[in-house]
Amino acid sequence: MSDQISLVKLSVDQFVRTATSSQRKKTAAQKLVKEYGPILDRFNDVVFITDEEGYFVFVNKASKQRTGIPPEIFIGRHFTELVDPKYHEFAKINFQKVLNGEKIVPAIEMERQTASGEKITKEVNWKTLSGDKGDTFVMGVSRDVTDRKLAQEALKSARNELEIRVKERTAELQKANERLEDQIEERIRAEEKLKESEEKYRGLFENAGDAVFIVNIETGIILDANRQAEQLTGNTRQELIGMHQSQLHPSHDFEYYTQKFQKHIKHDLVYDLEAEVLKKDGSVVPVFICSNLIDLQGKKVIQGIFRDISKEKIISDLKGELEARRMVNKAKAIIAKRYKLNDSDALRLLQKESRKQSRKLKEVAQAVISSKFILD
Repeated sequence: MSDQISLVKLSVDQFVRTATSSQRKKTAAQKLVKEYGPILDRFNDVVFITDEEGYFVFVNKASKQRTGIPPEIFIGRHFTELVDPKYHEFAKINFQKVLNGEKIVPAIEMERQTASGEKITKEVNWKTLSGDKGDTFVMGVSRDVTDRKLAQEALKSARNELEIRVKERTAELQKANERLEDQIEERIRAEEKLKESEEKYRGLFENAGDAVFIVNIETGIILDANRQAEQLTGNTRQELIGMHQSQLHPSHDFEYYTQKFQKHIKHDLVYDLEAEVLKKDGSVVPVFICSNLIDLQGKKVIQGIFRDISKEKIISDLKGELEARRMVNKAKAIIAKRYKLNDSDALRLLQKESRKQSRKLKEVAQAVISSKFILD
């Protein structure tokens, strides 16, 4: 506290010498700085106080951290000495608006280059302070807003990119509508053909324990589907017939499943594939697909058998979670024993290391168990 009082005295005395203030102003400034100085020195942003003419009477300690210049060097100097000449007029106008008591005074944004050559943006806000004798002082806050400006520029760039993507997406939708019209026509033709051959393979479909889809090899249009397919997708059989096979899957994986379909046709192979099915309600179901080419009414079609593996996935996930818990508990016991900690403190130490290394808790626990490192 004594250092702060000494600094206040030095600041005020220097202000009196350089700005030729009256004794009354000196007393008012000294009292104001003594009152606000200890509080403002705690701020991370640069905070300063000037008299009504714009001469510094106080600058907080953060100025040294931000600029490398001790606060006392600023005392008695006019604030425009630290402002790029191209901003002088704007800064003076805003300063006068603050003195005039205007409620809304825009902040000043100024770009400058640091000693290391880095380009940064500063934002300065002002407000008036009144001394006990009616003297007016101005307090300002200088804040580094470089990151915010960069974020604004990035947002602008993202918006421009979004506009481009919207145009591209519009073109894609137009093509999709054309494909949809083709699919509608194909659906009509598919329904007519299915009526002729329905009895031949209906028993197979209805008695199958898994979802079964019959797909046109040339167009990818679904020609038939059984009751299990309805249950799996949430769509009725009538809705499935005429649908393109790629619509069974999430749209973001369209290219992946299309390539798989084309490869299957080209090489005339039986293939197994773990995939996802998009239900009518928007939920996704993990499935295992066994697909092969078969002859139907003299034409080759694809028969896809989709098995719901949701339960298997849940069991697998639970096993993984239990294994992770066992590893964490084992690592926690090792840490507790080594550092003589209780379980809670040992777990916190393990979690801290996980955050420090930006690794999953399970991975850190495995490293502790295998003694690949020792926690500090």
